[in-house]
Amino acid sequence: MNFQLAQNQPLPSRHTQVPEEPQDKDSLHILPLSSVPLITPGLQRARLIKNSRLEGMVELFSGTETGSGQIAPEDLPSVFQFNAHNKKDMQLVKTLSRLSSYDVYSLRVELRRLGIEIDSHRHLRLSDAKVRELSPHMRAFTRPLLAAVYGDSKEQGKDPHDLVHLFMDPDAAAARRNLNRLAGKLKIAVTAIPKFLEDYGDVYLSLAYYQYCLEQNMARVGEFLKTLGELRKNPTIKQDHALVQIFKELDEKLRSIVYEVTEILEMFRLRTADMWDDMSAASFRAMEDMIIGYQTQVGAALCAVTVKMNAWSERFPSGRNVVASKQIDFIVNDIRLGFQGIRSLHG
Repeated sequence: MNFQLAQNQPLPSRHTQVPEEPQDKDSLHILPLSSVPLITPGLQRARLIKNSRLEGMVELFSGTETGSGQIAPEDLPSVFQFNAHNKKDMQLVKTLSRLSSYDVYSLRVELRRLGIEIDSHRHLRLSDAKVRELSPHMRAFTRPLLAAVYGDSKEQGKDPHDLVHLFMDPDAAAARRNLNRLAGKLKIAVTAIPKFLEDYGDVYLSLAYYQYCLEQNMARVGEFLKTLGELRKNPTIKQDHALVQIFKELDEKLRSIVYEVTEILEMFRLRTADMWDDMSAASFRAMEDMIIGYQTQVGAALCAVTVKMNAWSERFPSGRNVVASKQIDFIVNDIRLGFQGIRSLHG
């Protein structure tokens, strides 16, 4: 970056400052810094993003004509002035840049670990539009609850966006029966049902979100692995043992990530169905703790895959003829970098 800004000076008008978009908080790889307790105005209008190497970069501006103005967190003093009043801002941004995923569920866990307080109801929630979009993915987790409440009746076919609405039946007697039935199943007081439903919906929404993110990438990963296989037959690679190993490891890593995420999500789906056979508030809390324990790892894995596939698609749009050497160079210098930090989901 070749411009210097005073602490309270706005960005040059020729650049479009990055606004906080509702969909930003639905992303695995974008963190609007307006949601973070910073006091440097310019930073409050920026956002952290993951680049193609999975490095956390500060995006100061973005526009169709200007592109994306990114700067490494350690280079922020070349853009902003830091003093005793705001010097903690730079350290906070550096710390956040090192997180493996910026999805709201991973952030809840990581920010709690770091002791950073954020209004979770305002900033660490998916947008209403995304929640509605995830409704089909929630069915696997709401179906066992509906079966527990309604048994074999036709009401079990309901697919509510908000679980609390299950018990807001216009028929007060019916609503009361539903509440009493679930309270008995869970061995808790009727007054504790709303909190249980809120927590139940939230924790399983995280799994629905991760399932959605996985499905959004499956076709792209398949196409990339196909290209990878074709490139491995290229004479340039076959004659270079180092390149052979790089391509082999990348192929194995991508397949492993997709397989493990799929396996983990399926495990929770099956365990949830079984859990309702002998359901209690305690068994749900145990399941909730287990799911939360996986969120940062699943988020990191899906963030890596999403960022890499985005970068590949943008650099090499499908249907266009490309030079193999350019693809090889991008794989070696961008795509493969950062994957080593993605841990196995099995420990």
